[in-house]
Amino acid sequence: MQIALILILLLIIFGFLYEQYARYRAKSYKITGDFVDVGGHKLHFLKKGDGKATIIFESGADFGGHIVWRSIQDKLSKNFTTLSYDRAGVLHSQRGDNPKTGAAIAEELHILVEKLELPKPYILVGHSFAGFTLRSFVDKYPEDVVGAVLLDTAHPDNFSDFSPKTRKKYTNFPPMWVVTPLLRLGIIRIMFLKLMDKFAPNALKSEKDNFKEAVDFIHKGFGTYIEEFSSVLQISDETKGLEFREIPVVVLGATKPTFDTPEDWDGVKIMNEHHINKTVKSSPNGKYIAVDCPHTIQFEKPDLVVEVVEDFAKEVLS
Repeated sequence: MQIALILILLLIIFGFLYEQYARYRAKSYKITGDFVDVGGHKLHFLKKGDGKATIIFESGADFGGHIVWRSIQDKLSKNFTTLSYDRAGVLHSQRGDNPKTGAAIAEELHILVEKLELPKPYILVGHSFAGFTLRSFVDKYPEDVVGAVLLDTAHPDNFSDFSPKTRKKYTNFPPMWVVTPLLRLGIIRIMFLKLMDKFAPNALKSEKDNFKEAVDFIHKGFGTYIEEFSSVLQISDETKGLEFREIPVVVLGATKPTFDTPEDWDGVKIMNEHHINKTVKSSPNGKYIAVDCPHTIQFEKPDLVVEVVEDFAKEVLS
């Protein structure tokens, strides 16, 4: 018993020291981009390129912020003005006091792009959770948007149509009083490093490096990651009935689950049904593209995303 307690104590000490070293190492990264005050707090953004229209990237509910778009943004910025950013509380952005609602997130993005005076119209490129936030943005500012490319984005009807087990899996997240000690002991960091091969098993090395950098900063945005997931049912209800109006869309639907479980297969099935029968059908000239990979399409198929966005931009900007 005494030996077991000593081993546990040593593991706790090792985990704490490992986490402190990882946080110290993260300070060596050069933070590119800049910051804009959006009403009492600052959002971090990265603007690249120079074009007559702007491509705006909106991340899913994750802790990687602008990093997950790096390779795609670098390529698209050769012909377009591009903007990636970290939502409030994610990565390098300050959290602020605004609630985590679709409307609040959309308003913060609008303040950001207006202050930067980015050229209009906008082409929105979003992943996963962005299916909620971009609906709110288009609902409030449809005149600014010429089209959207959606990477396996959530639909407001997903959760009502998921099986009870699937809905529970995607909404049952631990409270912060459980997460915080795991984060401080390095357990969360190690877990996500191990999960990279599950999230994107066929990702290019460059994308794995980007993911690793995001994990290196996991201590800065993981609380917001949990907060956004904890708010997902509320935001889903808030955006019910909102579609992309007269905005053309292209939806890239992932056809493989992240994990080989009945709940994940159910999620893939329902999400693709909603992509085809709801998001695409509600949009003029809506288009669906099946993609043979798991949910994080931008990691496994970055060149495909670039190609789709470029072709789409030619069409909607002509």
